[in-house]
Amino acid sequence: MLANFADNFCCITKMHIRFDGNFASRFSAIIMNVTDMTPMFFEFIENHANEDSSKLLLKYNGKIRDFDLKFALTQIECRKKGAVKLKNFISNPGMLFPDSLAYEQSSHEAVAMFHSSLAGSSHSVLDMTAGLGIDAMAFANKCASVTACEINATKADVLAHNSQASGLDNFTVLNADSVEWLKSNDTRFNTIFIDPARRDCHNGRVYNFRDCLPDVVALQDFLTCRCDTLLIKASPLLDISATLKDIHCVKSIRAVSVNGECKEILIEASSGKLKTNADNDSGESLSGTIADCKILKEAIDLNNDGDIVSRFSFQSNLNSSNVNYASFAGFGSDDTGDGKMDNRQYSYRYLYEPNAPMMKLSPWGELCDRMRGLHKLDPSSHLFVSDSYIAEFPGRILKIDRAIGKKHAKEIQGSHLNVVSRNYPLSPDEIRKKYSLKEGSDKFLYATRIASKPIMILAEKIQ
Repeated sequence: MLANFADNFCCITKMHIRFDGNFASRFSAIIMNVTDMTPMFFEFIENHANEDSSKLLLKYNGKIRDFDLKFALTQIECRKKGAVKLKNFISNPGMLFPDSLAYEQSSHEAVAMFHSSLAGSSHSVLDMTAGLGIDAMAFANKCASVTACEINATKADVLAHNSQASGLDNFTVLNADSVEWLKSNDTRFNTIFIDPARRDCHNGRVYNFRDCLPDVVALQDFLTCRCDTLLIKASPLLDISATLKDIHCVKSIRAVSVNGECKEILIEASSGKLKTNADNDSGESLSGTIADCKILKEAIDLNNDGDIVSRFSFQSNLNSSNVNYASFAGFGSDDTGDGKMDNRQYSYRYLYEPNAPMMKLSPWGELCDRMRGLHKLDPSSHLFVSDSYIAEFPGRILKIDRAIGKKHAKEIQGSHLNVVSRNYPLSPDEIRKKYSLKEGSDKFLYATRIASKPIMILAEKIQ
């Protein structure tokens, strides 16, 4: 298979790519070099796929002249790292990584598939910051046409190659500054996707849109005039409240995770400005501050294949009065929580830990309002309990064994327990050390608070 791919590589004729400056001649030279070395290059990667790249460098450095050894080792290393994150990408032997940073900064394939689900099959899409092109190619597999803009020339070269290796004939690569390119013409798209660079001039991480490049806050009016939908990918650490003050055309905010790990905050915007009380001249109160506007909010958890495991959607945050709080009585004790559970009455039988996107959006009022019988342990402990099983809860669900306080804590000495600490004086490591606990099994110890008092809950994972 690899040999056939390599032999036929030079037959590629339909390169949907546009160039700036001397890019065309440089690209041709690169393609010729890759073509000359293709058989040995790809065979080397296949033959050493599971080996240590540092040892391979020591072994073959100076001995291989038919291709770039370090570039081949980059492929091996990225392919090993991307076995889960980019499993479809690396299943194609012809796909290349321009460098390891491109892999690290790329979207998870499951997330890219979700991005593409927000566009229509007949739509045109512009990816302003294509990078490795995982998002752009996901859009291309769904939509009518995709323009992928990449300012780095080498990455643009590789992206053009990868689009051809993927068999995409609706894919155009631009080696250009996407903002300047948009300003140079009047092309309009159904969807514009942008993942601003989250590094400053000193390579330090930044999280707010005003500090990213391109500056989407400054560009928002220009961009929303050039598309129907603007999708902005942001760090999971994004300050949503601050963002809603900066971006005035927000339609939806989605916190997206894969297997419970939050990967991004996705902002969907369009032309037009949402009204707030500050804009209101009628004297009548609107729905509230900008954070309270009818903006769709979704906490979405995906599996590695891109299937939606859980999805919690809401529009406005209900206030804290909608949150039901638990009591010690529910654990069979009126005051200290030291007693064993009394399953005859008032006993909380199930414990719930919200998944990462739920924690980011914190829709606790909506959650308690929508799921009857759900009680929050404490205002600062984002854990929940119930008497009856709530299968649709978006997160981890456990069956409670018992709750214990300090007087009975010695019962767990030396046990095999996974430790979780939420709003508790001690960290998980400190708890493990104090009680000589060992990790293992589906049994958990949750150290937390209820009614501002410390409590430990023993539970076993259901899902």
